[in-house]
Amino acid sequence: MSGTVYGVAGGSVEDLGTEAAAAGREGEESTGRVLDRIALESQRDVWHDLNVPARGIRANIDHIVTGGTVVLIIDAKRWKPGLYWTLGDTSYRWLTKVEHADRRTMGMIQRRISAHIPRALVRRPVVSVESSRSSGGVNVSFLHIPGADSIRSTSLPRRVRSLVPDAPTDPDVVAALFPLLRSS
Repeated sequence: MSGTVYGVAGGSVEDLGTEAAAAGREGEESTGRVLDRIALESQRDVWHDLNVPARGIRANIDHIVTGGTVVLIIDAKRWKPGLYWTLGDTSYRWLTKVEHADRRTMGMIQRRISAHIPRALVRRPVVSVESSRSSGGVNVSFLHIPGADSIRSTSLPRRVRSLVPDAPTDPDVVAALFPLLRSS
């Protein structure tokens, strides 16, 4: 028995013709392929491209993996190669500030999903970072994203398997997440 994949990875990344938008879509699609494989090989469900359950919030949720009553929120990033690190409340790639790493959205999303599905155990979100170039890697060992754990994309399958049980998703969790899907 395998899990179910809901939604389309990268489905609502706005194509503004910018390099950042293209990288964002590629990162979400790449992460989606990894997660879809996990659903195929287990009973876990994978959810792509969901709305945050709050009025007036424009942010989306890239991916969620569920098993039993456990929910894991995953944000996919595709960043330039380099060493990413945080000092105090400021993050850097080498010596250049990367303000996008300091946004506090992940903690807010975790709180909103927890309130939306009170029976669920909503794990600390994961930000999965892959390199935007084939040459040069990404090191996020010293990066501290507010409200989330940052990991290299190659570590994602192991992290998902350790945090989400290999079990069918509780029907109440499915019923709560399904209306949040942006795409089908």
